[in-house]
Amino acid sequence: MVTDNRLLRIKELHQNRSKSLFLRISLGIFVVSLAWAWSAGTLHESLVTKEKRSENLDKFIEKIIPDPTRETGQWIDSMPWITGLLTDGQGIKATGITFGLATVAITISGFFALLLLPVSARNFGNQRPLGINQGNNILKSFYWLAINKLSRILFLFTRSLPEYVLGFLLISILGPDPWVLVLALAIHNFGILGRLGSELVENGANESARIMLAQGGGRYSSFLSTILPDSFNRMLVYFFYRWETCIRESTVLGMLGIVSLGYLINDAKAGRDFDRMLVFILLGALIVMTGDIISSLVRRELRITRST
Repeated sequence: MVTDNRLLRIKELHQNRSKSLFLRISLGIFVVSLAWAWSAGTLHESLVTKEKRSENLDKFIEKIIPDPTRETGQWIDSMPWITGLLTDGQGIKATGITFGLATVAITISGFFALLLLPVSARNFGNQRPLGINQGNNILKSFYWLAINKLSRILFLFTRSLPEYVLGFLLISILGPDPWVLVLALAIHNFGILGRLGSELVENGANESARIMLAQGGGRYSSFLSTILPDSFNRMLVYFFYRWETCIRESTVLGMLGIVSLGYLINDAKAGRDFDRMLVFILLGALIVMTGDIISSLVRRELRITRST
């Protein structure tokens, strides 16, 4: 009897469950995409046979072993070769360039995103910032509405452009210049940091800023003297999270021909020097892990500071 009541209850809950159209459409898109991917793989299967794949894998496994080790059979003999790649092979130099370009890019994007925060936040970038009336001028109201919408559209547009697409576009204009990588990362992360910062301002208490505005304080002066200090730790958390991402992306974007670690990886791949390529890939992984550790430690310290 208890089991029957439980089954009836389950059936009733199943019949009364919310029927989400979005969920059904998403499931349909997933099934269609899965079927298409499977069929595409079947269509291209004849281009590379299983025997050829096995042969390529054997060659790859053989060539990722450092050349000195292949000759002597001793891994210790490869240490001078690896040291040479890091020094004469520009591995250490490329690592420093990768770190530097990522840091410059996130600094530029953070600076310009910060400049627009007082006008991009919905509760701050209008004629009545934080509900404080600053006049009933219609033209001024339209001006602040336009500035707010344009800044938010700018954030949306820039974060919608993938770094790789920006890199390809910029390299056709500037050539293989380090600024291509910096600008590609800076433009994309400008939109992300702007969006995160705007939401931070909108969701904050902002009582000190409201009092300052009510006493006749300016919009930017209120933001810089009250909202920014109160939200500074959280903004730094976002900043270091995106910095960590920039380090990873700058390694990959180097394959566009910009002298960084990605460039060395691509160069080794083009020469089919898989052993050299593996060393640079592992060095890139070490860079990303180092950036992740630094970012995590800083963000954890900032959270602890904010909670005390």
